[in-house]
Amino acid sequence: MTHRMRGFFYILMFFLLIPGPKALCAENPSNENQRITSIINKVIEAYGGKDIIEGIHSVHAKGKIEAFMLHDRGTYEYYFKRGGKLRVETKYEHSSEVRILNNEKGYRSTNTIPFEEVYGTRFLSMVYQYKHLNILYDLITGAYQIRSLGQSQTGGDNIEVFRLNDKEGTVMDISVDKQTFFIVKVAAYFSSENKQIALSAEFSDFRKVGGAVFPFRITNYAGGLKIAQTVIEEYSLDPSIADSFFVPSTIQSL
Repeated sequence: MTHRMRGFFYILMFFLLIPGPKALCAENPSNENQRITSIINKVIEAYGGKDIIEGIHSVHAKGKIEAFMLHDRGTYEYYFKRGGKLRVETKYEHSSEVRILNNEKGYRSTNTIPFEEVYGTRFLSMVYQYKHLNILYDLITGAYQIRSLGQSQTGGDNIEVFRLNDKEGTVMDISVDKQTFFIVKVAAYFSSENKQIALSAEFSDFRKVGGAVFPFRITNYAGGLKIAQTVIEEYSLDPSIADSFFVPSTIQSL
């Protein structure tokens, strides 16, 4: 694999991991608003309920990853802290990478490149992963306008897809299983160089962790192509993570 292809893969991989609204789409009739609100409320309850979700301020997860495009595998670890902070560390057999989001700034390093600030697509991918991980809390606080896109064409009659938009311009679709009310897929859309990029993640193997529910298997796609699969081995809820952990050491010294 060429250096250029490997760099493109790292952009895609930032979509790993992983889910009642107050603001709904104004043009929907009130009965449709109520129906959507009812479904989203059931989603919140399925993941442990409002109090549990609001009480989780940080998460540490670690597991194993298989990267199909790189023909490589290794360990995967992320540190999430509410307030726009995320650190992801991936160590493959032949390479490694650290990605950091700290509010409005993003940084990246590899085993061959020191930390540098990133912009454009690389930065947006970090923002979207943070939004994936914070989606349940944002649904509770009414951060999104929500409308139904109908049933999933591939997921069967029990899967309904909802389009989420927020004031920052985020566009995401969530697929909800209306039997379990788990979010089984998240798709994100953004533009780069006059092209629309669509990345998605499917979630399965849901288990309880400290009263909350998390997916332990995440499969990632780009344009319908399966690029990686992550199996989480352990979640830790509300670990103490210093804010300095989200500032690269090489940047701190400047």
